[in-house]
Amino acid sequence: MRRRLLLFLLACPVALTVLAARAEACSCFAGQPPCAAYGAASAVFVGTATDSRVREPKAKTREEVDWTPVVVKFAVLQPFLGVQGAEVEVATGRGGGDCGYQFRKGETYLVYASRGADGRQLLTGICSRTRPVSDASEDLEFLRGLGARDPGVSVDVKVERSRQSVKTGGSTPTGGLADARLTFEGAGESREVRTDSEGRARLSGLKPGTYKIRLTPPEGLTTYKEEQELTVADRGCAGVFYSVFDDGRVGGRVTDAEGRAVAGVSVALVEPDYEEAGRHYARNANTGEDGGYEFKGLPPGRYLLAVNLNRYPRPDDPTNAYPRTFYPGVAQAAQAEAVTVGAGERVKDRDITLPARRPESVVKGVVVWQDGSPVAGANISVRDLTYHDPGIDNGLPPADAQGRFTLKGYQGQVLLIRVGSARQFVGDYRRDGAMERAEPVRVTLAEPTEAVRIVITKLR
Repeated sequence: MRRRLLLFLLACPVALTVLAARAEACSCFAGQPPCAAYGAASAVFVGTATDSRVREPKAKTREEVDWTPVVVKFAVLQPFLGVQGAEVEVATGRGGGDCGYQFRKGETYLVYASRGADGRQLLTGICSRTRPVSDASEDLEFLRGLGARDPGVSVDVKVERSRQSVKTGGSTPTGGLADARLTFEGAGESREVRTDSEGRARLSGLKPGTYKIRLTPPEGLTTYKEEQELTVADRGCAGVFYSVFDDGRVGGRVTDAEGRAVAGVSVALVEPDYEEAGRHYARNANTGEDGGYEFKGLPPGRYLLAVNLNRYPRPDDPTNAYPRTFYPGVAQAAQAEAVTVGAGERVKDRDITLPARRPESVVKGVVVWQDGSPVAGANISVRDLTYHDPGIDNGLPPADAQGRFTLKGYQGQVLLIRVGSARQFVGDYRRDGAMERAEPVRVTLAEPTEAVRIVITKLR
């Protein structure tokens, strides 16, 4: 199923539909007006559900799962858009986390549907305005009045200024952005418009079709995606939303003690009081082949730069080959030099010099039962405690048939190795119907090869 993000901001309420690529959760916020639902749909009709079937699964992996396996047949009572004939089939999910709409046989619905990736199959779900016809009076008033509406479509745009926070990871709206330049290209038309004092702009009388809308942010500001694309049916409407924020930047190079570029390591940017805040939010950027890094979209403020500050890297991440180092090349945050960024300012040449690279170390482990027999396929997880951070457990490939596993890291790292369920990370393992536990093993990597033996001995 192709999923769509439609953020509609008009004088009407806000509508936001977010469907994850993996439908593990479904979140919908109502408010999309009928004209926008109609304008974005490929098919709109009133019909009675007469039958349904479930397609046989063909996917081999989770990424290939068909999230719309339920195909519902409708007897079309009143077509409004994209439907020909007396019957039509629409696919949807099973319900719940996949956003599927649960149609009841014999009931009549107003259905808004879009085209699937194949361009033929119609799809719908609970985040559309699909609903029982008894609850669709507002929609039907609009749809039955389409013939009296002037041809063409309208598009409303809102450009909102936001202030982002590196500390919290969130953003706060601060008001509309006036005089923002927008260009519309598509359906044989090209237009330019600027936002008013509230950050709004409207284009009406456009031809129906597909449009690309591009925002050109003023100097010192940026947005996540400058160009958006939408398709609007005749006599429908659509809305586009942009959030713009300060585009402060910090860049430099990471080198070793000999001045050689260090590629592929993670540089973190945090506010100076990150430790006292109790929550470790950070921006991260990886160095390129020349050791260069750059942070974009920063709000004004003071920041610290550091290598190996991320709490959650895997043990074999190349960043772990170097001790934690703050700009310009010190081991402690208290000794670090803060970087000050003004509104939209671009700060360059904040180079970080790293100490000597740590040698690699390989953990060769085995998981056994009390009698010494191997725990075939035991699940392994590991947590990096080198800097006493809370961290998270990273799952590793299961142990082999002899209970053996291998873990790569770097000398100086302190690792906590657990055996048990890879999903729960609780150190439990089932054997002969009983739940048994292995105590976590703490290992300080000091040799090129470390041997670890984990014995499952305790009943839960």
